[in-house]
Amino acid sequence: MVALTVVAAVVLWRTGRVSLWFARNQFTKTEAVAPTDRPWPPPGTPAGVEPENGWAGPRPDARGLRTRGEFFLRTNVWQVHLTFTEEQWAAVQATGIRPGINFNPVEGKFPLRSEHAPRNGLAGVMGLGQPWSSARVSVGGMDMGLVSVRLKGNGTFLNSFGAFKKPFKLDLGRGNEGRKVAGNVVLNLNNLVSDFSSMSDAMGYRFYREAGVPSPRTAYARVLLGIGDRFKRRPLGLYVMVENLDADWVAETFAGRDAALFKPVTYELFRDLGTNWAAYEGIYDPKTRLKEAHKTRLMEAARWVTSASDEEFAARAGEYLDLVEVARFVAVTSLISSYDGFLYNGQNFMMYLDGPTGRFGFVPWDLDQAWGEFPLVGTVKGREQASIDRPWVADHRLLERLFAMDAFRRMYRAELEGLFGRLFVPARLHAEVQELAALIRPVVAEESDYRLGRFDLAVSETWEEGEPEPRIDDPFRPVHRIHRFIDRRHASVRAQLDGRERGAVFEKRRDIGKQEP
Repeated sequence: MVALTVVAAVVLWRTGRVSLWFARNQFTKTEAVAPTDRPWPPPGTPAGVEPENGWAGPRPDARGLRTRGEFFLRTNVWQVHLTFTEEQWAAVQATGIRPGINFNPVEGKFPLRSEHAPRNGLAGVMGLGQPWSSARVSVGGMDMGLVSVRLKGNGTFLNSFGAFKKPFKLDLGRGNEGRKVAGNVVLNLNNLVSDFSSMSDAMGYRFYREAGVPSPRTAYARVLLGIGDRFKRRPLGLYVMVENLDADWVAETFAGRDAALFKPVTYELFRDLGTNWAAYEGIYDPKTRLKEAHKTRLMEAARWVTSASDEEFAARAGEYLDLVEVARFVAVTSLISSYDGFLYNGQNFMMYLDGPTGRFGFVPWDLDQAWGEFPLVGTVKGREQASIDRPWVADHRLLERLFAMDAFRRMYRAELEGLFGRLFVPARLHAEVQELAALIRPVVAEESDYRLGRFDLAVSETWEEGEPEPRIDDPFRPVHRIHRFIDRRHASVRAQLDGRERGAVFEKRRDIGKQEP
């Protein structure tokens, strides 16, 4: 009997049924979902009557727009309607696949990808697939007809597992080549479930772009959902739309030069995996069509970074890495204490190869936990006072080698000091928070009283001292205060630049959530 039970458990595990059951039970607790979903239709609505769309805010029209730059203005709030049949809605839900979970990760390094999953990331590792379905879609007044839709993301996907407000990816060109909205084939609808301020992405990407780092643009969306006869035009609330990083973005960003784009998922960036491209492809996840020269250059860089002596590395690093661009990228990432990515977990960033120079650089991605919010690294105080001289968590072989170079440290410090004085100015950042808050608050208010209350706390300019440490898996966690972070991070960086403060160093992954400066 015991043997049969074990065999049955293994079979269920490998088919993904256990992971799907776990997700449904872990991420769909009633108390975690009910406060974030306003009842629909509103109480008192007669049976069979569709509530009026009482939205009094702007309804920008996408018709006539030709470029991404026109569409992705930080203060645009687009109206997006998704209408599913019951069958289409069922088809877009997560499926169970064989998981790749390691229950005893080495040095706190949770696995980033599973050979059984079609996409990298936590969801696939946990054994959850995100299949394509379709829905009728309208964007900015443009009826796009039937569009391919799937769920997207990892943490935001899991934390909205039992809610209607899910993160969506819309592929207008899938099955209909040439269909676009203002030059966009793919639209990313991020549901902001982890960001109560709803502006971490918008402010973060703007900061990188103003610093001169290649970055996507953003706009907001007010999303409405219909499902068969269940309901129509149900307001889901506020989403942020992040520009898709693809061949069109590369062509515009690099002015038509030969360039390749990757989305790495590895704790060991540029580790030598041999001379067979198949060993690299899944890890570096190309987002553009690669030439053989691109593949060869990445493998060459991996061999060199892995095997070069310290003297060789210092002498030739500039042949493989655009050192100024890398220094600028790391400086911005450090200034805004963005730890859900390059500095910590080996994912949530992009990497480009500039073909003419053969040099690599980096692009930010997934900034909903930037501005010191990511609770899996250190404490609130620790992230506010994070070290600018050793900004990464635990081990980061590439940054360790770069920061061992006197020339790179000087380059990085010059970039950081310049950006600190020019861009990390509390008055301008506080004004940006206030501007965005006035813009998006009506959409947040439409979503639920719970989200509005969280939002008002997140953007409040007053707060109480001694609030408990937040947990990323707790929807009722203390709200991250963006104004507080701006002031305290500015004070800490100033003190570190002046030599009056060392800054918090996160030396061990196993101590996450416990470090203090």
